[in-house]
Amino acid sequence: MERLRGWLLDAYIHGSKAVLWVKGEDGATLRLTDGYAPFFHVEAGEGVGEDNLLYRLSECPEVRSARVETLLTSLQHGRPRRLVRVEAHGTDGFRDLVASVGGSVLVSRVYNAGMRHIQRYLFTRLPIEPSSRVLVSHEGGRLLSMERLDDLDDLAPSPFSLLCFFPLLQPQENGAMAVAGVKTKFRGEMREFRSMGGFAEYLREADPDLLFSPKCDRMAYPALREAFMESGLPFDLGRCADRDQVRAQGSLAGRVVLGDIFYGFDSDEWGIAGLVERARFSFAPMGLSTRWLSNKSIDSRNCYVLLRRGYAIAKEEFFEEARPLRALPERDRGGITMTPEAGRLHENVAALDFDSQYPNIILRSNLSYESPSGGGGGMGILPEVIGPCLERRLRLKKVKRMLPAGSRERLYCEQRVDALKMILVTAYGIAGCCRNRFGNVVAFEEINRRSRDCMLRAKAAAESRGFHIVYSNVDSLFVRRKGAAAADYEALAAEIAAATGMPISLDKHFRFVAFLPLKSDPSSSALNHYFGLTSEGRVEARGIELRRSDTPEFVRSFQEELIRTVLDHADAEAVLADGVPKGMALLGAAAERVRLGDVAPGELVIRRRLGKSIGEYAASVAQRSAALQLLHAGQGLEVGDDVPFIYTDQDNPNPLCRVRAPDLFSGSYDREAYVRLLEEAASTVWRGMGINPAGRPLPVPTLERWIGCS
Repeated sequence: MERLRGWLLDAYIHGSKAVLWVKGEDGATLRLTDGYAPFFHVEAGEGVGEDNLLYRLSECPEVRSARVETLLTSLQHGRPRRLVRVEAHGTDGFRDLVASVGGSVLVSRVYNAGMRHIQRYLFTRLPIEPSSRVLVSHEGGRLLSMERLDDLDDLAPSPFSLLCFFPLLQPQENGAMAVAGVKTKFRGEMREFRSMGGFAEYLREADPDLLFSPKCDRMAYPALREAFMESGLPFDLGRCADRDQVRAQGSLAGRVVLGDIFYGFDSDEWGIAGLVERARFSFAPMGLSTRWLSNKSIDSRNCYVLLRRGYAIAKEEFFEEARPLRALPERDRGGITMTPEAGRLHENVAALDFDSQYPNIILRSNLSYESPSGGGGGMGILPEVIGPCLERRLRLKKVKRMLPAGSRERLYCEQRVDALKMILVTAYGIAGCCRNRFGNVVAFEEINRRSRDCMLRAKAAAESRGFHIVYSNVDSLFVRRKGAAAADYEALAAEIAAATGMPISLDKHFRFVAFLPLKSDPSSSALNHYFGLTSEGRVEARGIELRRSDTPEFVRSFQEELIRTVLDHADAEAVLADGVPKGMALLGAAAERVRLGDVAPGELVIRRRLGKSIGEYAASVAQRSAALQLLHAGQGLEVGDDVPFIYTDQDNPNPLCRVRAPDLFSGSYDREAYVRLLEEAASTVWRGMGINPAGRPLPVPTLERWIGCS
């Protein structure tokens, strides 16, 4: 018997065995196998005896064994039932067996059939989350035991190496795309290979644990496979030539090919920390975690918790009782938003933020699918699922505050916090969703109701101490009081926490903040569109060019500098008297740089999402023109991709001449087009402050002006 310390890199099922890959502390990888018998449960039909059902199942050659087990079958009904556990010889033909047995008149209902085989194995036999640190005992490649080691205090991710690859596509005469080569990025080094043999040899030498390519499942993998076949080479991206690979979950013989879903973390070496958090919460291999949306990850964790509690999982147990129509207006409402006072400069404003308000409501009231009104005799399923996740996120946030900005440890911590935040937000959002097999719309509505009550209590507490509510949005309050210091705002947060029973803290203390009016109706306020300067001198913004992904870097940097230049003064009078003229001069200087051609093309790139197929777009749309150029150059694009371009002649009658893809750009950019973008970014700042481009105050909207009276 041998022992090994390392990390569980991957796990998948092949036939009647589980295949586990462990990366040791010395960097070597070990392939292990463990026995696995796929199973599901059935309930005997009405009037059908268990002995009769067991006998009939024993006659089926595809059934390995059948036995009676007592399990819970419904979150609503706590009575256990006698079910028959049906085990198959292997995964081949398993679906047909489920369909055959489930469709028999002898069976009334089927359970535990809607999960992947790897989920059944991880939940019931191992049970250790992939990516975890482990201690393994093995003999001759056969797993004897695996113990999970504590690594929850480690900020650095599991030491898995990541190689990114990008097929170089070339259009053919028949319109198809062929692979002309492959670009790779590994440990900061970029390489390019023009032969599949060279790429395969580099994979063997680099020996990465994780592989990532944009659109791997849809384009990169099929295109590479075709290129390897045309080259007469076996298409093996794994560590060995095993056939026991599960491409649908990204498991390729000791390497994990990541999918395209990276909610809450990035597809780079820093993002491995966030990937580890998501995989451990999902209780699924990393390849599946990057192919599942958050609702699927939450469903996986739900199933794990329920199986460990002794439940059999039905295909669907969605709860929604019939209610009178008059009850819907009162119940079917979201969180509270209080309209901001837009078009003016607010001085000395604090943003108080409830810490994970919705998850805390769920936990403190024990709201769950099966107990939508809270309470109950024990912890609900939903609180048990999100409780550890919330506790870990809050602990990591505290750790993050103590780490130096820009440090490697802080980046790891941010990735983990962001990945956990996405899971927690989604857990609330799908609580009443029809795609959640346990969804209960009443629970979703109750969470919102308690959130509204919490915000009203917070508002009352603030106003009782003389604070004015400038703006609120579901779980945050912007408040001000003349002469208030940071300590006063922290004391208010403590009082609100006592009044609501919910944790709340001072998130930002603004020296100045401004909220934007709607462009289409200046008398109305835009929600969650603001910018400001904190007491520490940091620019904060939401919903403006600075935060939009389709803003060129030059314009983004200009707007941030403009906000800081205008607002970095002692009081509002100084902002208007000195800051605004300085901002006007800054705009003039930036526009002059653009007109002189003194801006690098890389700072002018605009990215817009391809929201529909190229043929569905109007011919004049910029991203369509850039996408056509890229397709002609051999770069494959699909709906959902970001299309980069630079304006070259925005007013040209030919749409294809108005923009140029960055890789194809040469010559000069459209200087006036980028000057207009600068002016629009400056106009956003002026409108938020309530002044016109000449620096003079705009008229304040009144009721008479709104209804057209003189």
